Amino acid sequence: MAIAAVRRLLWREVGTAAAAAALGTDGNLFARLVSEPECRVKATMEEAASSGTHRDGAFWEPPVTALLRASSPTKAHLILEWKLEKLLKEDIQDCEPYSRIIRFCGQTRNATFAMRVFECVEAKGIQLNTNICNALVDAFLSAGDLLSAMTLYETMESMDACSPNSATYDAFICAFSLLGSGHAMMSWYVAAKNAGFTPSIQAFESLITGFVRLNMLDDAKTVFEEMIALEIKPNSTILEASLEILSRKEETSRVGDFLKRARDGNWELNKATVVRLTRICLDGGVIDEMEQLLALIQKGTHLNSETQLHHGIIRFYANADRLADMEDAIYRMLDNGVMFTCPEDVDVIICCYFRHREFDRLDLFLNRIRSLFKLNRSTYDILVAGYRKFDLHERLDSTIADMMREAGFA
Repeated sequence: MAIAAVRRLLWREVGTAAAAAALGTDGNLFARLVSEPECRVKATMEEAASSGTHRDGAFWEPPVTALLRASSPTKAHLILEWKLEKLLKEDIQDCEPYSRIIRFCGQTRNATFAMRVFECVEAKGIQLNTNICNALVDAFLSAGDLLSAMTLYETMESMDACSPNSATYDAFICAFSLLGSGHAMMSWYVAAKNAGFTPSIQAFESLITGFVRLNMLDDAKTVFEEMIALEIKPNSTILEASLEILSRKEETSRVGDFLKRARDGNWELNKATVVRLTRICLDGGVIDEMEQLLALIQKGTHLNSETQLHHGIIRFYANADRLADMEDAIYRMLDNGVMFTCPEDVDVIICCYFRHREFDRLDLFLNRIRSLFKLNRSTYDILVAGYRKFDLHERLDSTIADMMREAGFA
């Protein structure tokens, strides 16, 4: 129990330090707020506002964000209360600062206080707008109050100054994705399109990943295709989800289309995406796709996947007895500074040379890798058997025996 308590304290201190670092010049204020008791939070904020040090009227926002990161929601809420009281006292008629308070209520899932702020704005006769209504929609959705969110949306539809916009529909799409309601997601997506809005990249991510989680793969695929048609560049999460669709639907043949789009659209492929593409290509034995993927990631940061692809391509050509293509792949790999890592890959190459009776070219290959890769005993056994089969005793004596002695084999 004592160890667990120490760990909790340590994590709190780590979180507090990280939040303070993110604040920069407001770190001193944040440090004070952390050390002060809750009853002093509002007084501390008032002193900071009166000191003249913080000329930016939004100086209260970074401490709220930092306190939320440091798991101090009560103190963060007290700052929101202080800010609301200050706005009302100063009779601020601008809707925007009230909207920012409501936005934070969405992060704390405090729909009750968000509604209180909204009612204060109405009571003061301030002209409402779409931004503040969206903030309240977010607060309701974050708190799981779908009925209030829907009621507010319907009210917005009847108010010219507060008409729903793209962000309104995005909020509902993201919320229903988290709730795992596929039909509701699609309904809001269609509603957004009918209203003339294009979902944000975050909304597309929620749609596609949400449908994949629900195994509604056709819907996920449809949304992905529509996103690409709109020339919206997918992020790494969407790319991984689209690969999951190909994998589950066993559409390996469509990997080529994916790679072409990635190349033409200059998509950024992260490590996880490249690893998954590599595995799909290698498992499927699709040589054209392997070549496309290798060209896409060469001279990048995906060295492990690049090595696997080089080896996979060479193995494919060797097993298919495509000698010229195999040699091109070998020397391309070696020229790029990639070396063999698996003796079995070298074995299939040697066997391919023997099947074609290209003994001189085999010698060139062995000389090329001789100083770079240590052959194991099984590889020497293949060479000895091959040279004996074709009665190449001179090569056996002059080349293999010398190489075996150098390697320490009798």
